Amino acid sequence: MGTLVDFRSPFRPAAGFFTGTGATNLVPNVYPVALNGRPYVIDLKANAFQRQFDARVRDSVDQSAEPGEAAINSQGLWRRSQSSWHYGAGQKFSDSADSEAFRFNTSKGIDVWEKGEASLLKDVTQVLADSAATLRALTVGTRLYVATGAVVKHTTNLSTFTTCTGGLTGANAGITTNGFDVFVSETGAGIKKVTTSTDVFASWITGTDTWTNLSYVKGRLMASLDNAVHNFTNSVSAAPSAALYTHINTGFRWVGFAGGQNHIYMGGFAGNQSLIYRTTIKADATTLDTPIVALELPAGETISGLGSYLGYILIGTTTGIRVASSDVDGNLIVGPLIETGNAVNSFNGYDRFVWFNWTNFDATSTGLGRLDLGVFISTNQPAFASDLMVTAQGVVGSVNTINERPVFVVIGSGIYVEHATDKVSTGYFESGIYRWGVPDAKFIPKWDLRVRPLTGSVTLAVKSDGGAYHTFAAYTLPLGKEKTLSGLEDRVFEAEVKITIDRSATDSTAAPELTRWMGRAYAAPLRSQIFSIPLLMYNKLNIRGREYYQDVGVELAFLRDLVETARIVQYQENEDAFSVIVEDVRFDVADDSALNAAWDWEGTATIIMRSVA
Repeated sequence: MGTLVDFRSPFRPAAGFFTGTGATNLVPNVYPVALNGRPYVIDLKANAFQRQFDARVRDSVDQSAEPGEAAINSQGLWRRSQSSWHYGAGQKFSDSADSEAFRFNTSKGIDVWEKGEASLLKDVTQVLADSAATLRALTVGTRLYVATGAVVKHTTNLSTFTTCTGGLTGANAGITTNGFDVFVSETGAGIKKVTTSTDVFASWITGTDTWTNLSYVKGRLMASLDNAVHNFTNSVSAAPSAALYTHINTGFRWVGFAGGQNHIYMGGFAGNQSLIYRTTIKADATTLDTPIVALELPAGETISGLGSYLGYILIGTTTGIRVASSDVDGNLIVGPLIETGNAVNSFNGYDRFVWFNWTNFDATSTGLGRLDLGVFISTNQPAFASDLMVTAQGVVGSVNTINERPVFVVIGSGIYVEHATDKVSTGYFESGIYRWGVPDAKFIPKWDLRVRPLTGSVTLAVKSDGGAYHTFAAYTLPLGKEKTLSGLEDRVFEAEVKITIDRSATDSTAAPELTRWMGRAYAAPLRSQIFSIPLLMYNKLNIRGREYYQDVGVELAFLRDLVETARIVQYQENEDAFSVIVEDVRFDVADDSALNAAWDWEGTATIIMRSVA
């Protein structure tokens, strides 16, 4: 019979039985397991000694009215995809709770406005090469008028120009139209008018003033002079003496005018404060009411242009665009800032779209952006994306449409118009960041592309965790419709997709039409281990021929406390150690020790623990 050892006796070379520490060196020398420094013997006969990992994903049910990606078995590969892009650009994170399924981050050369597909935009062609800093263009009916320096000319075919007679003596400073007449302000010489039926200049406002921000709004010719606003309804033989409104701040400068539902708006700034005023036409239609403030922009956001279309007021700033609507009093309700990185000052509306100048979109291109007033992401936030581009750098000035085609000025280069038939040679869009709904690591073993019968090529690239793009082989199969690509083996936390579309090598009018991309991911989160450990709860234990005592009541109380006041403790098993939380204890009574007058149960305490991953 072995020597009797109580629970306080030292065991050499191990430490004392209950030392109160988080670990004990009695494991594995004497005991197989320990919990928070308290060693125990396993009941191997209970057949409950188990260790396994928790489920990778929980079971889920698709509650949507129609089957979708959520209906796919969550135990397999998780899907993220896009099958339309008509909600436009500006979405950096694409599968967060507030993201829009049909938005993306950025694009260049891509036509996203046809629901359910992405293809290439039309190319551009140069109408006129001209490096003048005063180059301006204006559409009047079927004519395009061009003011360059002191010359004003027009064209109907975008190739042959006719110069207006009796022209300017100084450089032009602005141009506008009432739909029939063309008004041109002249540096230091007032305003002249050209009637489209004669193309002959006539004086309209004489004097030596240089009028700026010329705009024809609600049947009235508006212009600014330093901090003053003037309203012309008739020809004036001498410089007008009375302004409609003179701002009290002599440093205030106006930038433009726009017509709203029932008001005329005028915007300007001084320092870092930008204001938009509103005025109405008096009942007798002779003059305008004194302007009052309708909107103050955020400090530091400087207004640079003003326009209107389909009842919306378009506000250009030094950093982008804001779209506003008016309340019953004419005050403006402004939407979020659409950032472009450079000043926006020109707008032109056609159909449901508004084109605006997007100066120096990147290091190689300058051109236009487009708003879709038929699709709003939120109040006064229309869908937008980059649009026609020129491979050049320079400020984009006047924006117009002629014969349904956008036409714009690039200062220092000339005037460009959308090509009648040809597509751009290449374009791309970047999807924004996807995390597949979880912040944990995942693999993305498969990528899929779907197109209409292919002409040209489509190339997928993937950027993981902010690194560089990895470009896969281009899909070039003539008339092909679907391609599956094998992904990378690296674990990632987030990924961004870049799709490049190249037009046909033999037909400049043909380009691929992408209808869907999809990435299929396998979630690889850190997973907890679940331990089921049956512990012998007897007052006397025999371990390898030696006897030890333990107080079953005390041990059970200790285990119950770990459940009731959950905390992280150390679990030792042979040479391994784990940080765990005890989730449950089940005590199966086998006998009574009969050591005391009271009942003194003995048996097996099965503890359920979860490792802290």
